[in-house]
Amino acid sequence: MYNSIIKLIKEVRTVDSYGDMKVTEIERPVFAEVKSIGQSEFYQAAAVGLKPEIKFVIADFLDYQGETKLKYEPFNLAPSLVPGDNVLPDDDLNPARNKEITYDIIRTYRTGLTLEIVCNKGVDKS
Repeated sequence: MYNSIIKLIKEVRTVDSYGDMKVTEIERPVFAEVKSIGQSEFYQAAAVGLKPEIKFVIADFLDYQGETKLKYEPFNLAPSLVPGDNVLPDDDLNPARNKEITYDIIRTYRTGLTLEIVCNKGVDKS
């Protein structure tokens, strides 16, 4: 079920008036299903120096436009239509909220219309 929201990040590079390279990140929200990395896939990737940590599946491969990073907040589920059916309180005092994690996209795999996005944790520059 595509009940989580990820933000695909596109990096746009421009040169400012001083000739310095400036990188702007453009985030685009997409619904996704969160999956774990299988044991076999994990060890095969480790053999070539990769460390996959999480997998996302998006319903339409056209939603992916070659982005190299994404952000995911583990408890940021799409709003439920059932009143009172929240997983966590939606307040700033809840420590599980507002913990967005940035991931580097290391592989994508298309199956029919869906697209599997395999990621590892990126370096947090904040």
